[in-house]
Amino acid sequence: MIPVPDLGLPKFQLFEIDKLVHFVMYFSLTILWCLASENFYKSNFKLLLFAIFFGFVLEIFQHVLPSGRYFDFGDLLANSLGVIFGIIILYYIKKKLL
Repeated sequence: MIPVPDLGLPKFQLFEIDKLVHFVMYFSLTILWCLASENFYKSNFKLLLFAIFFGFVLEIFQHVLPSGRYFDFGDLLANSLGVIFGIIILYYIKKKLL
């Protein structure tokens, strides 16, 4: 949510280092959030929905608030993929532990 200078209209670019950062941050968020929850074995679907919704809300805030930032579908996609891959990794971790 750090303000950036107005660079004109946003362009959709999927393969940037920024998208990798979004992916890693949401992947980490998903893993840590699930491990910190009390119901470690039951919360995958709720976690998936809430983490993706959280990323969507932050993108909306970037568009609505006067910070010089904009809604970026690429960021939302990278966030969502990070969450999905985090859930997949958690699934395999849980499978190994059981």
